[in-house]
Amino acid sequence: MVLQAHEQVKKDKKKYLSEKALEMIVEKGLSNFTMEDVAKSCGVAKGSLYTYFKNKDALIISAFGNLVERLKKVMTYEDIKSTDTAEEKAKYFAKTYNQILSDFPSDQFMRLFEILINSTHDQKMMQDLTEIFTDYYKSLLQVWESLFKSKSKALLFQAMFDGLAMYKAVGVTLPPEEFESTFKEIILKIAK
Repeated sequence: MVLQAHEQVKKDKKKYLSEKALEMIVEKGLSNFTMEDVAKSCGVAKGSLYTYFKNKDALIISAFGNLVERLKKVMTYEDIKSTDTAEEKAKYFAKTYNQILSDFPSDQFMRLFEILINSTHDQKMMQDLTEIFTDYYKSLLQVWESLFKSKSKALLFQAMFDGLAMYKAVGVTLPPEEFESTFKEIILKIAK
């Protein structure tokens, strides 16, 4: 029982440190925040961060996991009722995805890919990233599958959005208003 309580305290502390890192990432960017910044903001010694995270990339992966949890909550359509029309659902998702695409800085996206590539050499980091992405995509695909009534359509739709995020990362963008109206239109066509 004491061991379980200790493990929970450790897990809570790790989550707290990850949340603080996420705040730093938002404030300074992935490349510009330091382990020392996080330690200082948490009121802990820099060395104690290494008790929880092997290195800065491991901390970033954990922070990214927290971000994904937030995104999952947004995408589970808590704001949408089962009685909402396809039009209302499409409008909600188009607006939400437009916001995600607009708010997520392209250079951060490319840094995440760099971390992903570097993680292939570290089994634990790769396992953590795989779990984050697997859980995230499972929940997203369930949302799209319930709307489109097709796993294939759900997968293709999510791949399209991920592709748009990649295009943005290399400098190709659409005006937000055009994106939102077009995305809504596509959702409605796929949902038919």
